[in-house]
Amino acid sequence: MTQTLEQQPSGLYLQNSNQQIAFPLKHTEVKAKIAGNISRVEVTQSFENPFTTSLEAVYIFPLPDEAAVDDMLIRIGDRTIQGSIKKRQEAVAIYEQARKQGHTAGLLEQERDNIFTQSLANIKPGEQIDVIIRYSDSLKFEGGNYEFVFPMVVGPRYIPGITIAEDAVGGGSAIAPMTLNQDTDLVSDASRLNAPILPSGMRSSHDINVTIEINAGVEIQDINSPSHQIQIIREEQLVNVKLGGGDTIPNKDLILRYQVSNNKIQTTTLTQADERGGHFALYLIPALEYRPEEIVAKDMVFLIDSSGSQSGEPLMQCQELMRRFINGLNPDDTFNIIDFSDTTQQLSPVPLSNTSQNRSLAINYINRLNAGGGTEMLGGIRTVLNLKTTNPGRLRNIVLLTDGYIGNENQILAEVKQRLQPGTRLHSFGAGSSVNRFLLNRIAELGRGIARIIRHDEPVDEVVEKFFRQINNPVLANIQLQWEGDGESPIMYPSTPPDLFAEQPLVLFGRKSDAHSGKLHISGIAAGGRRYQYSFHLNFPQTGNPAIAQLWGRSRIKDLMNQMVSGDTKGGVEAVTDTALAYQLLSQYTAFVAVSDEIRVNPNQDFISVQVPVEIPEAISHEGIFGNAVAAAPSGAMVNQPMVRRSREAKKQSAPPPMSAPAPAKPMPRFEEMESLAMEHDIPASEPEIGFADVDEFSNLERFSLFSEQLMPQLEEMNLDDQLEDLKALQREESSIPHLQIVSFTGLDQQMIYLLTQYLQAIQLPRGFGGDLVFEFQVNQGRVKQLMLDDEASSLKEQTVIELIRRSLLAWLPSQTFTSTVLLTLRIQA
Repeated sequence: MTQTLEQQPSGLYLQNSNQQIAFPLKHTEVKAKIAGNISRVEVTQSFENPFTTSLEAVYIFPLPDEAAVDDMLIRIGDRTIQGSIKKRQEAVAIYEQARKQGHTAGLLEQERDNIFTQSLANIKPGEQIDVIIRYSDSLKFEGGNYEFVFPMVVGPRYIPGITIAEDAVGGGSAIAPMTLNQDTDLVSDASRLNAPILPSGMRSSHDINVTIEINAGVEIQDINSPSHQIQIIREEQLVNVKLGGGDTIPNKDLILRYQVSNNKIQTTTLTQADERGGHFALYLIPALEYRPEEIVAKDMVFLIDSSGSQSGEPLMQCQELMRRFINGLNPDDTFNIIDFSDTTQQLSPVPLSNTSQNRSLAINYINRLNAGGGTEMLGGIRTVLNLKTTNPGRLRNIVLLTDGYIGNENQILAEVKQRLQPGTRLHSFGAGSSVNRFLLNRIAELGRGIARIIRHDEPVDEVVEKFFRQINNPVLANIQLQWEGDGESPIMYPSTPPDLFAEQPLVLFGRKSDAHSGKLHISGIAAGGRRYQYSFHLNFPQTGNPAIAQLWGRSRIKDLMNQMVSGDTKGGVEAVTDTALAYQLLSQYTAFVAVSDEIRVNPNQDFISVQVPVEIPEAISHEGIFGNAVAAAPSGAMVNQPMVRRSREAKKQSAPPPMSAPAPAKPMPRFEEMESLAMEHDIPASEPEIGFADVDEFSNLERFSLFSEQLMPQLEEMNLDDQLEDLKALQREESSIPHLQIVSFTGLDQQMIYLLTQYLQAIQLPRGFGGDLVFEFQVNQGRVKQLMLDDEASSLKEQTVIELIRRSLLAWLPSQTFTSTVLLTLRIQA
């Protein structure tokens, strides 16, 4: 039996009233080296076991959303164990087996582009183990300013949808800090996104130190950080930056900005070659001017997040941004305001002209906004994307203001990708200390707009002025890329270059498999209709920065993932996995695992599993996130989560019997209506018998047809006109309802197929669609996981139907003892 915390000696855990919170993560050390546009970062996480039994520590943490994570190792004393990249399912199996056998093991997984999970098993009592993670990243560069960002904490994500399972990490002897951790049909991995958050006023023992070495090759100027106190040490053209001694709490993004004295650095080409081919990174800022008098009238729509996580300083910053936006509009512009939390509201049903009276109306609307409720962003996004255009001559610009604290990012991105009109631009503004940069950056990319992230305490005047200066007229549009030279053309990302705004660079990553040199011609249409062209000479010497290849691989993975925002496809998952393995990169389908050679703890003894608690991001309100009532929260609200868990074996022994998922609500089956009619008039009739062998060929519609054939003649003989007409009407209605049928399967036995068939029959499908859908997924520990659509083998392409069935399959709860890889073909007959 696992020991309780009361039996442990003093150490890195805290007794707080009735709460006991363990702190196995002692320290994080970050060392970054910046050369030109590229950073190479090493993150060392030091874990220590304060208990008298072995420990498993699980830590949810952020990294930059475009970081190419290509190395992980664990250090035990003077020994180093190198991690290896595997397919994620394989890596998890290796880790679990090593943990059960008593080996010390580390597992690094990616949940989102900017959320990662580090698991470290079998830490001996009193022992310290370091986990070292390395990644490469491309610095943001705009208007002569470089920006280096290191995120330190994952903000609490709001989880929409219907809960589909009990807490996947429940049980244990300690009360957790507050978090939301229940999986839903919209966010099936919600339990892996939110770390336990410390109660208000409580500090963990975890601290962080960051050292940044900058070698730009030229003089570096105006080094500053809006987020942290920093120390600057100069050695000729080399600059070292460290955190100030009093700013080591990991509760906000580190932002470091600086300028370089040589503006030629704005156009840069970096190359690298190896056995995989020649790789290049290209940074170009066109030297183009535009005339303010060429400004086109705009229709500005502001979409502001007023949910609970925005409470306090974040909402006040967004309100100040909005006031500046309204007062910065051009005379011929029109505007509207939409705000969302649990519900969506708007200032006006139609765009308002830019008059003093309308501006006053808008400012009053902005000033009355209050933060509260959940972040139901989808409602706001759908509302703003469905707004009708009243004047086609105006360029519509949508500006989203949010912290991005949601778990259903892909659902939002899919909506933008499917519904954004070609002439509309969608921009994103994040205000806060640790916003969801992944969501904000991807929304702007798909929206062909600009992403801006500022802290809650930064001045907004310059930011708003620069934003309007940029969007008033894109300086380069319709960008085309053409290769001149021997061999095949390079594969470049982004595959469709975006329009460029003033002072914004074009950043491309390319790979030429034969590594032959050549020229890359970049052309586009500049302001006023003028044609612009620039050419790069590319050579691929064997020397070069190896990070360039990794960044190309990361860019390819991002492009492939953008194509799967509506859901995983078999071809897309395979392409991401192959790229990640070829370039040794972490992804959502690969993971790093490291295992000690020797058995280090007794595998037959109990162990304690601890999920590392984290600080709430700076300036985020506990009350805004959790409200006053934390326990017994409804679906989609924050709930308590046990932070110290029993061993997994103990959990399994005490788990309740497996149950299948409750079927979605539906009207009373028509069969039951007919059965009631037969009983009312004493007409003998019975439901056709169905066996397991043919259950996949039977449906509610067929049951209705057989029963109605049996009942109809007897009703006609009795001349029950009203009932007869009702039955005929029901028959016509039922015949138009789509019929969902399992036509083939592997990996499920007859009983599981029977249960799945009954479950799927409850789905209310929209009319007018038919075809086959082929899914592949894993069944493990009572859940459907790694669900992929085989888009090539599927004939039905309607996303609404696919999403409905995908969500239903993810919500299905098979037996917890059943484990299998399943291939399932469904047929929908209109």
